[in-house]
Amino acid sequence: MLNTTMNLTNEKEIEEILLNIVKGAYDQIKYDAMLLYIDKDELNIMVATEHHEEFQEAIKCNFILDEGNDIMDEKGYYQLLRELQAEFTSMYKECGLFDFFLKGSYEVNGEKRFQDSDCIAPKGKFFAPFEDALLVVH
Repeated sequence: MLNTTMNLTNEKEIEEILLNIVKGAYDQIKYDAMLLYIDKDELNIMVATEHHEEFQEAIKCNFILDEGNDIMDEKGYYQLLRELQAEFTSMYKECGLFDFFLKGSYEVNGEKRFQDSDCIAPKGKFFAPFEDALLVVH
């Protein structure tokens, strides 16, 4: 269930679309050793949905549209996207496809390091949020 202040008429549809975007992102990087930093807009809903017609149409169902089929309540639209951003980020953390690393101190190769941003990586690739913290998989 999405946590938004707006009562969405098609909440389940929007949730499914966002989860499919998350799964698609995983499919694109699952074989790569890649870290995505949450606080650096690498999981930005605006970027992920900008040209996603199904998402755009699903969002429009919740607003009054003008003659050009554009959302009239621009402020409400951006408020909804800000709220959905938090949900989108949570989906990455909770879907089970990614490892989530909190910002903080980690030990890598005997050296204490600090990561100043939360990040995610495809499950099982890293033991800490640094490029050289790869897990050896046999």
